Amino acid sequence: MRIKVLLLASIFLFVASNLSAKSSVFTLITDMFNQISLKPQEKGSMNTFVVGAVSIDGSEIEDPNDRFSRIIEDVISETATINPLKPADRMSLVDGKQKYDTFCAVCHGTTREINKEGFAKTKINELGMIAPAVITLTPHFNDGYIYHKAKYGGSVMPAMGYAVTTKERWNIVNYIRELEKQE
Repeated sequence: MRIKVLLLASIFLFVASNLSAKSSVFTLITDMFNQISLKPQEKGSMNTFVVGAVSIDGSEIEDPNDRFSRIIEDVISETATINPLKPADRMSLVDGKQKYDTFCAVCHGTTREINKEGFAKTKINELGMIAPAVITLTPHFNDGYIYHKAKYGGSVMPAMGYAVTTKERWNIVNYIRELEKQE
């Protein structure tokens, strides 16, 4: 009888130690370690959002293939997006300055100074970048155009829509308008 119990115990321990569960030798049920999981970085694991759906922050999901039609509408003053934060208050300008200095000034500068090629006089442009001095261009554009340019970027300029919120982009626009007033 003792031999049978030892034999059964040894078989049980052998089987239990060879189970695929990694959390414990005696875990007989597969645990969360072995379950199927979705990994967003793997192709095909996440569905795309339906165009026109509304995200949790209230913004509409935009068509990734039609990023620039909004910019074209914003060039025309009659159809341009209206700045909801006008007139700019002190907090808007402070936040706009902080975001502009973080994301924009490195290429576009904070003054009207230009280099011999006609671009903003910044270190990055001295290394071959071709960013204009934003303050020399922006007086010719309305607020909606600048807002969408910051969101979607351009041919060389990266899109900043992922990095700043809607309100922060409007704060950047307000700060740019404040910079235009300086000589």
